[in-house]
Parts: sequence; structure tokens; C-alpha cells
Amino acid sequence: MSHLPGTIAAVAYQSLYRRYRPRRFDEMVGQQHVVTALRNAVREGRTGHAYLFSGPRGTGKTSTARILAKALNCTNALDGEPCGTCESCVAIDGASSYDLHELDAASNNGVEAMRDLIAKAALGSPGRTKVYILDEVHMLSTAASNALLKTLEEPPPHVTFVLATTDPQKVLPTIRSRAQHFEFSLIPGSELEAHVRRVMADADIKLDDEAVTYVVRKGAGSARDTLSALDQAAALGGIQPDGESLDDLIEALVSRDTGQALRAVASVLQTGREPRQVAEQLLARLRDVFLLTVGGPVDHLPDDERARVADVGQRFGPAAVTRALEALGEALVEMRQSPDPRVPFEVALVRLTTPQLDTSLAALVQRVAELEALVASGGAAKQPAGAAAPEPAATARAGGNQHSAAPSPDPFVPAAVGPDRTAARPGAAEPSRGPAAEARRRLQSRTAAAPTPPVSAGAAASAPDSPPPDEAGQRPGPPLSELAASTPPAASDGAGAPGMAGLTVEEISGAWQGGVLDSLTMKAKARYRGGRFVSAEADTAVFGLPNSIHRDRCEEIRPEVEAVLGRHFGRPISLRLVVDEAAGAPAAGGGPPPFPSRTATDLSSAPSPREEDDEHDLDIHDVHSLPDATDVASSVLDRLLQAFPGSQVVE
Repeated sequence: MSHLPGTIAAVAYQSLYRRYRPRRFDEMVGQQHVVTALRNAVREGRTGHAYLFSGPRGTGKTSTARILAKALNCTNALDGEPCGTCESCVAIDGASSYDLHELDAASNNGVEAMRDLIAKAALGSPGRTKVYILDEVHMLSTAASNALLKTLEEPPPHVTFVLATTDPQKVLPTIRSRAQHFEFSLIPGSELEAHVRRVMADADIKLDDEAVTYVVRKGAGSARDTLSALDQAAALGGIQPDGESLDDLIEALVSRDTGQALRAVASVLQTGREPRQVAEQLLARLRDVFLLTVGGPVDHLPDDERARVADVGQRFGPAAVTRALEALGEALVEMRQSPDPRVPFEVALVRLTTPQLDTSLAALVQRVAELEALVASGGAAKQPAGAAAPEPAATARAGGNQHSAAPSPDPFVPAAVGPDRTAARPGAAEPSRGPAAEARRRLQSRTAAAPTPPVSAGAAASAPDSPPPDEAGQRPGPPLSELAASTPPAASDGAGAPGMAGLTVEEISGAWQGGVLDSLTMKAKARYRGGRFVSAEADTAVFGLPNSIHRDRCEEIRPEVEAVLGRHFGRPISLRLVVDEAAGAPAAGGGPPPFPSRTATDLSSAPSPREEDDEHDLDIHDVHSLPDATDVASSVLDRLLQAFPGSQVVE
């Protein structure tokens, strides 16, 4: 053949996946369970009349069907393997055999195509077996599938059907039940890597190990996709430097570098790929990290890639990679309806690299896991970027006097507990008459006549910051949380105040009457005034109260009383409240005034329910000593007359 000067003869080039397509059972990559079953069936003459091959693309379904057709018609078959040299094998390899008929069900999915196939199936062929391969059989229409059913169940004796599909769930159950179903799986990465190196050696392709790892990862378990990626890498002389690799983006997620993540996305998008395609590739890479982190199967990864993914998973952590998968999955859903698909993708990356901006439950779980890891390792938590340091004045206040105007950190504890709860409410006026006002005047006069309790050095130092006294000359007490925090710790060297073993009941009772009781808040003073100290044990003072109801009410504010006792004696003191009937008896020389009874004439000047609570707190010591009420309505009619004075019953 002659050529003009300067011209190059056209040489037909065949793709690697077609050139190295397996032609024998022993050339198949993976799928050993299918190869073994079919080879044994051919050798023993027990092949079925219909087979269904299902599995991902590029895993060898159609190639296996062609090898089966050659084995069934080979004149020199040996141990179930076709020879590949006889006339029938050569004709099948050259796509010129009358014994093999391939039909694409995606383009021939009508009922007329199935009727034509059924009519030709009864005709004879040169070989022993006539093989029909229906690719993508799930694309057949319902009418075409029903037309194939009868022939598929009882075909002519010389016909074998092989149905191939990537979605077996869409195949009619009646068709699946009439065929032997073989499932093809993804090929492990180690087998694909060995296959790539064999092809490279035979085709004289020179690539480094990094390119081989990239080709295997790109194939993702598919032999055809792997050889197509090898073809592309061979044409480029290596891998694309700024194309498929997402290492920079993954590294940005691990190091939580928002700027690097956005720059990596912009660099990848400049190559012409769609944002959704990049997000899907990143999701697939993170899925490998997730599987390796939780101990899942990663057979599709080569050994070198598996070591790199393990390192990323160790630095990423299970909580972070799980949250990344969820965030990217949600972003992919939002990208379908977003005017600019880049926005949901970039927002997801910002949230992943800056958990402080994400208020989702997954982000909070990740932050808690990181704090637990820091505590377990003994490290200190990092100050978030942009967080302001505490002011020196605030630090001084936190370490000094706690009786300030700042709100209490506990939302259920008031900022200041005054001598009267009604006075603490803005705009509330003190009642000038009624039982509550009388009880308040008696209590204020008794408090003014009591001796001043001893003040410790710490309390004196913080005196300038204390709130000013009220009109009665009393200062509001601190809240319960501050009282507990201000209790001085016990001396560890034994040089402090004497322990409980050195205190007697008389000393504790004397301190109690000498100032400790009067330093309590009005509520605590009213409840604890009716009790007495019974005994003093190792580190606990036993306090007796008249009955169980009174004891339960005192138990509600026991921490406040323990804090005041600890501040007075200079060490923590615990209280144990017990029932002591003798505690309710009035002491010689006076006792609490009796609770005044009310009549119906006092309704106009009755205090509010909140004031009634104060009144009960001040004067009730024993529920059995309360007088019977005289103004209780006995019926609904009596209560109506009482509620509307001057009204008369007409009927």
C-alpha cells in the first residue's frame, strides 16, 4: 500500500477494555463463584435453559455470557473451558457466529421485538446450542416481558437465554423465577491493581505507582471503568494534576481551614466540572474514610490507598466524618433546586470547617466529642477564633465578692433574697395592716433587738460591695448558689478551726441563738425557728423539728442554713433534719406568737397569696396547733354570698 509523502497511515486503535476483554473463564477478574458454577455445569452437561446475570456495570456480565456461549458450542472444550481456536470460538469472538444473538433490550423493548425473537428461536443453527443474550433486560416493557414468559419457561431444546441487568429489582418476578440468578459483585482493589499491572506490562505502558493507585480508585470496583481510566492516564502520561484529585479539599476539611476548602473548590470547578459532580466525588471519598473508620468493608481500595484513607480517618474522627457525610448529602439534595448549585455546596463546607457556625445536633455532638477527647487527654480547650478574653474587672469580681448586682447564673435562683419577698418586687407596696403586716413588725423589732452576729474577715473585706440596708436596717441575704460558693473549705493541715468532735450541742445552740439564726433570710428564719439542735455527731449536726411536714419544708432550704453555719464556724457543717416532738414546745421566757385567725370582715384587707405564704413561713410551727377556720363556706351558695356582699337569695 502506497502513501503520499508527508501523510501518516491510519492505524486502528482498540480501547484497552475491548482489547483485554476476557475470552476464557480463567481470564475473568473476580466473580469466582459465578465462574466455578458455570464451568462445572458445562463440564457435566447440566447447563440451564435460562440465566439471569445482575450486578454493577463493568463487572463482566456480558463477557461471561459470551464465554458461556463459546463453551457450549466449542468442539474442543476441555474441563468446561472453550479452546478459543476452533471455528465456533473464532466466529463468536469475531461477532459473526449464527449461534450467538445479542439484543439490547433498552432499544428493543417493545412487544414486536420479542415476538420476532420468539419466532427465530425455533430455527436451527450450525452449533449445538443457540444462545440469546438480552442486555439490560429490566428495560423491557410489561407487554414484552409477558410475551417472553412462555418461551423463557419452555424454550426449544437447543436454545439458552442469558439475561443481563444492572437493576434486577425491576425485572418481573415471574422472569426471575424462571432463570438461575447469579449476582456479580464489585471487584476488590487488590485484584484490579494486579490486573492493571498485567495490562501495563503487556501494552508497554509506563506509569508510576501514584498513577496506578489513581486508576484503581477511579475504577471503583469496575474492570471496564478501570481500564478506561488507564487508557486516559496513558494518553496523558500520568494523572491530571488539578483534575480528579480531591486531596486538597479533604485536607482542608480535616484541618478545618475554611479558606483552603473554598479555594480547592474554586480550583476544581475551573476545570469545567459541575458542582454536583464534585460534591458526589467528595462524598464517595469520605464514604471510604467512614467505612475504614468504623471497620466496614473496603476491599475496593488498593493497599496504598487504604493506608492513606486510614490516616485521614484517624485525624478526622468518627463524629466529624459522619457529620460531613450528612452535611454533603443534604447539600446534594438542596443543589437540585438551588439557582446556583455552588452555594449549598460552599455553605456545607463552611459549616464543616467552622462548627461554631452550625447549630445542628450533629455539630453539637461533634463539639462534645472533641471536648471529651481533650478532657481524656488532659489538654486544654482551644480558645475559638474571635472570642473575646474576659475583662480584668470581671475576673476580679468573679474571684472577689459575689454579692453584686449581676444576675444569678441559675435562672431559678433570684439575684438577691431580701428580708421580704414583696419588697423585692418592683412597685410592690408593703401592706400597713392585716395579720401579715403585724407579724412583719413583730419580727423586725425582734431582729433589731438581737445581738449582731460575728463577721468573718472575708465577709468584712467584701462589705463595701454589699447592697445597702433597707428601711428596717437589714441587708438582703445572698442567693443560695452564692451562699454555697462562699462556704470556706475545711482546713487540710489541721491548723484551722476545731472539728465537729470539738463542738458540743450547747456551743452550737449558743451560736445559733446568738446570731446564726438572725443572719438567715426571712424565709429560712421563719421555718427553722421552731426547731432545736438535738446532738452533734462526727461531722453532722442533728436538728430536730416538730413534725414531718415541717421537716420537709425545712429540707428545701437546708443548703442555705448549712452555708451560714459553715461561714460562722469556719468549716463545712452538715445538717441532718429529724422529727423531734419536743422541738415544737415553746421555750421558757416566750416563744413565737400565735398565728392570728381571720374572719370574714378581714376579706377587704386580706394580703395577697404571696404575702400569705410569708405569713405562714413566719408563724406556722405545728399544723396541729392551727385554729379552726370560722369563715369557711359550707356550700356553693354560701361562697357566692361571701364573694358578693349585700346580695340576697331570690330563688
